[in-house]
Amino acid sequence: VFQRWFLYPPDKTPHFHPNETTLTWLHRTYPALTPAQRPLECTIRPGEVLYFPDRWWHAPLNLDPPTPPPCPHG
Repeated sequence: VFQRWFLYPPDKTPHFHPNETTLTWLHRTYPALTPAQRPLECTIRPGEVLYFPDRWWHAPLNLDPPTPPPCPHG
């Protein structure tokens, strides 16, 4: 699964709302952020690992479409 990550260091307060999904935040809040207010960003590919230190704000967004569960065949 490809994931896009948004990261803020502990000394910056992000404009995340706890009741919004990352996708909602990306569409509603992100476009209005100035370059100085925007988070650090990266895309993680399958098999890669992202380490971020304790107390960093973070929000992942899955970029791959969801995979439906297998259907049982009778």
